[in-house]
Parts: sequence; C-alpha cells; structure tokens
Amino acid sequence: MDILEKQKYIFGSIFLIANKLQVIGDQYMAVDGMTTKQWFLTAMISQFGENPPTLSEVAELMGSSRQNVKQLALKLEEKDFLKIEQDKQDARALRLKLTERSREFWDKREDKDNQFIKDLFEDLSHEEIDIISKGFEKLFEKIEKMGKSFD
Repeated sequence: MDILEKQKYIFGSIFLIANKLQVIGDQYMAVDGMTTKQWFLTAMISQFGENPPTLSEVAELMGSSRQNVKQLALKLEEKDFLKIEQDKQDARALRLKLTERSREFWDKREDKDNQFIKDLFEDLSHEEIDIISKGFEKLFEKIEKMGKSFD
C-alpha cells in the first residue's frame, strides 16, 4: 500500500473508530442513562474548572454547533447533571454549570471508567500509544490550521 492509500485508510478509519466507539460507549453508559455525547459534553465542561463556560465556548472546544451542544445540555439539565444559566454580564450568553449530582455520578464511576479505558487500549504497547498520541496532536494542529483557512 503506498502512502496515499495509507492516508486514505487512516482518514476513513478515524470515522469508523469514532462510530464504533460511540456505539460501544452508549452500550457501556446505557445502564446509567447517559450517552457518550452527553459524557463528552460533561468532560468538556469540566475542563473549565470552577469557571462555568458559555455554550459557545463549549461548542467551539467540542468542534460542534452551538445548537447541537444546547440540545445535549437540555437533556443533561433534565437529568439534573447540569444547570443552564444566563450570564450575569451578558444576558445573551448561556453558562453551563455541572451540578453536585454530576460530580457524585462521575466520582462513583471513576474506577469503572478507568478500567474501561485500560481494557480498550490493553493490546497496544506504550510505544504505540505514544505514536498514536503524537500523531493525533499533529492532526489536531493541522485541522485547526486548515479550518482557519476557510474562514
């Protein structure tokens, strides 16, 4: 297989892996009534620490539309995993704040979730994980540059 064929294979595989991970993740999380997309949203919100992010900030971080993130947030609000609040300085901005129930939920699952990740990557060596990680970092940087060139 020449380099272009390998690049095409990698490109297609990224989508295939994402779809399969979502299916497996949804099955894994179904017991607790959470989807992988909802999990991803809470993980992104937690990146902001004690500073609740705006809907737009999270959408940008996730690489998703504001509308899609709002739909996920509304479902999580119904389940009492987060609160959607108007910003005190800018009434147009909505802030996403994880609830105590969310923190307790994720604390309770931490060991189980860590084991899921370990199981997922158990057949890869440390070297393979390092190579994939570095490759993804470079791809993310390139995707960011390419995205800006279309603005």
